Amino acid sequence: MKREEILQDIHGLEAELEKLEKQNSVLSADFYCSYRAGKLEQSHDFIRWAGLYEAKQEREETGC
Repeated sequence: MKREEILQDIHGLEAELEKLEKQNSVLSADFYCSYRAGKLEQSHDFIRWAGLYEAKQEREETGC
């Protein structure tokens, strides 16, 4: 992926994460820590949210 494509992906993922943060009144990083610690259910919505968060983290590492 080109740097430009990575940045577009990151911005798109950030927009999706912001929607989820507003819906659930919690930051994605805080959600993810609780989710990974097993403190939250394995619902479809939470699995999707965790996947989006992980994808953003991977894109940010790739874009360095």
